[in-house]
Amino acid sequence: MRVSVVFTAISLMVAAPVWAQSKPVLAPRTTLPAHVMCVDVLVPALPVPTLRIKGAHSHALRLALTRGDLAVIARTLDDGLVVGQRYLVRRLPAGSQARLPKEGGYVPIRTTGWLTVTALDEVNALGHVDYACDAIEEADYLEPYVDLALPAPDVSMAAPDFSERVPILPGLDGRQLFGDGDTFSIARGTAHGVIAGARFSIYRDRKDGKPLVQIGEAIVTDPSTTSAKLLLMTTTDGVYATDLAVPRR
Repeated sequence: MRVSVVFTAISLMVAAPVWAQSKPVLAPRTTLPAHVMCVDVLVPALPVPTLRIKGAHSHALRLALTRGDLAVIARTLDDGLVVGQRYLVRRLPAGSQARLPKEGGYVPIRTTGWLTVTALDEVNALGHVDYACDAIEEADYLEPYVDLALPAPDVSMAAPDFSERVPILPGLDGRQLFGDGDTFSIARGTAHGVIAGARFSIYRDRKDGKPLVQIGEAIVTDPSTTSAKLLLMTTTDGVYATDLAVPRR
């Protein structure tokens, strides 16, 4: 299951580690780093995983893991694992989405959660599931965990720069529509100078010969090399993958 409002509300009522308790306010809502980190990562090429989940460390047959479970990790030569390390758990796309992207395209990599290595030997390691965005399954793979610090909003915004009109990318399972408070991705990243905290206005081209119509404002929360996640802070309509993100600078 993906992170839900109910799950978030419950998780905030119980004791949690420091990394889960920060509440940076980016808009009239509270957004946690976990909300952003659980959104799919869009990459221009399929990664080649080395560390994979072998399954659950349990007396019973378990096909999926969730928060609090122990995962068995298949070790590789010189993998550098040490007790106390934290890793993101991710899943390669399946089916039609598993094909290599066309030039200029992206494939979605699902983040299913993150874990901390708790024990290891020459063959296997154990990892405690700290957070589950989805059911963690056998063959999911590990990537180094990096703490996400959400940017503070800048009340003074520059004017939109219409010389660059950035495509909005489809979301989880090809999602095409995003609402107020959702996180979505654009086809620009750190390789294009995009940084956390950068602001984008969202516009719609009605293709009727009239000027672009502004429908929302968004802030960059988690840029990667060729794409970036944005939090939709305000909107007057649903944002579609056919709309455009215009940088404010």
